[in-house]
Amino acid sequence: MNRWIIAAALLSFPAVAQDGPPSHAFRAAAPSNPTAEIFIPGASVEPLDLAEWDVTTPRGSTVNIVWGKDEVAKAPANASKYTQKTFSFPTGDIRVLEFKKDRGGMIHMITSETALYMIKGSGTVGVAGQDVAINEKDLVSYPSGVLRGTGDATVILWTVTGTKLNEAAKSKLVRFADSVVVNSAEWDENGKRVRGRTPEELAKAPANAIRLKINRYDFDGNSVRVTLNYKGGPTTPVSGSPTDSLIYVVAGKLQHFQDGHDFIAMPGDALREPAGSTNHWIRLEDSSFIATSSQPVKPVKK
Repeated sequence: MNRWIIAAALLSFPAVAQDGPPSHAFRAAAPSNPTAEIFIPGASVEPLDLAEWDVTTPRGSTVNIVWGKDEVAKAPANASKYTQKTFSFPTGDIRVLEFKKDRGGMIHMITSETALYMIKGSGTVGVAGQDVAINEKDLVSYPSGVLRGTGDATVILWTVTGTKLNEAAKSKLVRFADSVVVNSAEWDENGKRVRGRTPEELAKAPANAIRLKINRYDFDGNSVRVTLNYKGGPTTPVSGSPTDSLIYVVAGKLQHFQDGHDFIAMPGDALREPAGSTNHWIRLEDSSFIATSSQPVKPVKK
């Protein structure tokens, strides 16, 4: 069944407050029709026009949704009209939603999303049954209810298979100020690659060291990592991860190498690092990407 038909069916029910984990806080199914295995250029993804608006029915308040330019054009004046790009990999979807103040602001009913990150803007969304204000660079795991806002906003949403059985996962708000900052650097010294993480080690790093800053948002069963990658490379190849990484590039230009393949990644592109693969980067410019984890198609043999 088309995912949009499924979404429409879910949206036909009134929005209600939830106690504890939202109803979809179970192990998410993998996408049935992934677009690509490891790399999706943003330019290849056609934006989908959508509209959502509040309605009152005999059963209570709910949110209606339509999609496609013709249907969106018929939406009422109080509708939020926005665009969405979907990047579908074998172990999860990345969706990027763009809202505009002059097109009704932000209204989006949460359905199967497992995490939400505010790239730009602010609004409110359900967290464990309570509507909570969220700001730029805040993260919510297992959001619920309706995402709302009045101004311009860019939101990234994931539906992933998670890193553990999600029956135990709980909704959580992680503020930008509460994210864990990890700084690191690597460089060559006497023919060997040296890595530093402590303040003392980083103070000894030469000017040409390959530096990285990560804001890590930890929540039950998973995390989201927002990177600031300083120009340089190549980085040390990394392999053996037991989980996939789903990556969305938000700034700068990078070259990504994975098991004999390489790609030039630009803002708006998406990548997947499958569990067990070997990956490294050359940061052609200062850059940034957002990543989360997902269970692999097949467990990695130890």
